Amino acid sequence: MTNLTQTKQMISMVRKYERMSGRQSWNEEDMAKAVAAVVSGKMGYKLASRTYHIPRSTLQRRASKIRYQQPDEPKPLMGHYRRVFTDSQEKDLVGYIKSMEKYFMGVSRRDIRELAFQYAEDNHLNHPFDVNSRMAGEDWVRNFLKRNPELLDRSDHENILEPVNFDQFYHFMCQLS
Repeated sequence: MTNLTQTKQMISMVRKYERMSGRQSWNEEDMAKAVAAVVSGKMGYKLASRTYHIPRSTLQRRASKIRYQQPDEPKPLMGHYRRVFTDSQEKDLVGYIKSMEKYFMGVSRRDIRELAFQYAEDNHLNHPFDVNSRMAGEDWVRNFLKRNPELLDRSDHENILEPVNFDQFYHFMCQLS
């Protein structure tokens, strides 16, 4: 009988459960309002936290996810490698390279590596490129050319006279934009 009474007491305890901590006592609507106020700049973290009764650290984490999220983030790849450019950014690079080939005599792999580094720096992207040499890596350019095989077709560019001065071209392209 004692086991039966203990079981009944345990069941009655569960029905009368009262939460002891105040963790996550806020609701999602208040969180959304607070995040919107912080992201729009109407309130700071402290004021929004006090106004909407939300923990400041949670508000900071949620707001930073929205504030620093890029609308067109690169898709993650398998393994520990990550893409530097989005698909639209790679299309821009391909367009730059094609116009380099059109207006100037030729484009070397080195030019593509320099262009990729400069493009990543100008767009403030996180990249694993070498800052000392100011170029993308050889593996990156090899994979970039595999993803864009139209750049490998060099049949009409058999008579390449000299490599192009990358800095001149990049500034030329910036002026056109």
